[in-house]
Parts: sequence; structure tokens; C-alpha cells
Amino acid sequence: MVPIVFPCYNTRMTDFMKMDVFFYITTIAVVVLTVILAIATIYGIKILRDIKYIAGKARAEADALAEDIGELRDNVKHQGAKLRYFVKFFNNLYKRSQK
Repeated sequence: MVPIVFPCYNTRMTDFMKMDVFFYITTIAVVVLTVILAIATIYGIKILRDIKYIAGKARAEADALAEDIGELRDNVKHQGAKLRYFVKFFNNLYKRSQK
């Protein structure tokens, strides 16, 4: 029986072959990391857009609440603390929260 000899296993790796293997592995790693970074950036942009939308909604609601409190304050100053203004104030808040 004749032994099977693989020519690539009988030679020693030269420095150039080692460099080629290193550069192949490095290239693959850089491509994979770039893809992961691109995906993370896309998700980060989506999250920032959602935060911007939520902040805008919170700002609008805070402005509306400040306006309602200002109306209540004016009513109390000019007409005294009547129960119907408090009821109207809380009804407006309830209606706004239902939207």
C-alpha cells in the first residue's frame, strides 16, 4: 500500500503565506464589524427619531396643561374660586387624555 502524501502539508509556510492568511482573516473581520456597526447605527437613528417624537408630544401636552392651568388661575383671580371652574378644568384634562 502506498501512503497518501498531500503536497501542501509537506511544505513549511513561508512568511508570505502567513501574511496572506493574516490579511484574509483581517479583511473578513473588518467587513463583519462594518456590517454590525452599520446595523447598530440604523437602529440608533430609529431610536433617536422615536425619542424626538415622544419629546415633541410631551412638549405639546405640557404647553396645553400650562395653558389650562393659566386659564384656571385667571378665573380664580377674576371670579373667585367657584366649583364649576374646577370641574371645567378637570373635564378639559380628562377630555384631552382621551384623545
